[in-house]
Amino acid sequence: MRIVSLASGSSANSTLIESEHARVLIDAGLSRRQIVQRLTKIYGTNVRLDAILVTHEHQDHIAGLARTAKVLAAPIYATEGTLAALEPLLKNIEALDLRACVPRRAFEIGDLVIEPFRTSHDAAESCGFFIEERSLFAGLNKRVGLATDLGTVTKEVREYLEQCDFVLLESNHDVEMLLQGTYPEDLKARILSDMGHLSNDDCGKTLVYLAKQKRLRQALLMHLSQNNNRPKLALETARRFLNGAIEVAVAPRDRMSEVFTL
Repeated sequence: MRIVSLASGSSANSTLIESEHARVLIDAGLSRRQIVQRLTKIYGTNVRLDAILVTHEHQDHIAGLARTAKVLAAPIYATEGTLAALEPLLKNIEALDLRACVPRRAFEIGDLVIEPFRTSHDAAESCGFFIEERSLFAGLNKRVGLATDLGTVTKEVREYLEQCDFVLLESNHDVEMLLQGTYPEDLKARILSDMGHLSNDDCGKTLVYLAKQKRLRQALLMHLSQNNNRPKLALETARRFLNGAIEVAVAPRDRMSEVFTL
């Protein structure tokens, strides 16, 4: 299984996960042109997707969704609440294949078993995704979990992430930077709420908990705020909590990450 973030931040989010027999994109917050260009860097002329999974309807996650899905003939999977919220954007686009998925109910794409789980965010019905690559021996199956845009890590989120070898977890802001910054007070309150975004400290505490479950090997810090965080600060915070327990890296906001292989 290979994982690469095409972009991750307050402006645009998109993550590619590939197995031997499937390619799925989680979110399409870049433009269609940017997504295709970045996929071309990976695949050359053989650019295709088997599905686009959508976490929620906010613009930084769906800006290029309709056009990317149409040009690559990729079905769109999202919760019923998210599909309803997307209806005004998608209703005039012909030939889109829209498929509802249900939290805690698995579905298959190629050799990937995918299970959405609920996240705590101010969106219609946001979710994260637990993705397992099936192998001949079940004990060797690789598991990835993505949870971004969540104000708090609920019991449900922990239950899914603690099964994973690799997690992509939000590390949105440094609390002190946010409080001392120029954002309006109501926006600060939204970000800090249980329906907002995860701080560096809360991300670090979550990763420590997951590492203690003994399965997790790698983490990628996602969705860093441009104004209220710094990649070095987010990484240092996570490493301070983890004390070397697992490998950790930061997804760039406006360019592709390295390719991670499980």
